[in-house]
Amino acid sequence: MDEPQDWAPYSSVADAAKIYLRDPELALEQVRSVIDFRTIKSFIMSRGITEDSLGDAVWQEVVLTDGERLIMWRADDDVTGEDDEQRRTLDSSVRTILLSTITDHILTTHFEVMADGTRRLAEVRLRMYTQLITRSRQKSAIDSDFFCESFRYTKSVDDGGLAQMQRLLQFGRELSHAL
Repeated sequence: MDEPQDWAPYSSVADAAKIYLRDPELALEQVRSVIDFRTIKSFIMSRGITEDSLGDAVWQEVVLTDGERLIMWRADDDVTGEDDEQRRTLDSSVRTILLSTITDHILTTHFEVMADGTRRLAEVRLRMYTQLITRSRQKSAIDSDFFCESFRYTKSVDDGGLAQMQRLLQFGRELSHAL
């Protein structure tokens, strides 16, 4: 499998997808079905590899906003079938969430302080929480903890590099303006 190129220098989601995603045509077709690309204000991408019974399994993600919605495309390699009949499948989905349902948004930057006192961006984290309760835990007869749906995105020097960290900052700031 080819090593993906960096998507961050591209301002067009279509151009970035073509050089970064393994399945760009599928991603672009499915995302285009829910948004006019001209209305995209900001986007981020992620891609990774996990191991399953058939070897390397790729996951891919495109997250974008038009200022009103958070749109997430995700595709995951999967395995179906029994033992010697196993085969590779690809599960993909597009999810749309109104930004008005995001109740908390946290954009965190971590800097490394150099010996001369200057700072170097080392990591960017974006966390978003919705109003959707995904689980609860009863602590006592009258007290419970509730856990809301969350989305977490991280880019670092070692995972994406400076350009992708800056794009995650841009994406988080665009969401802040829209919320």
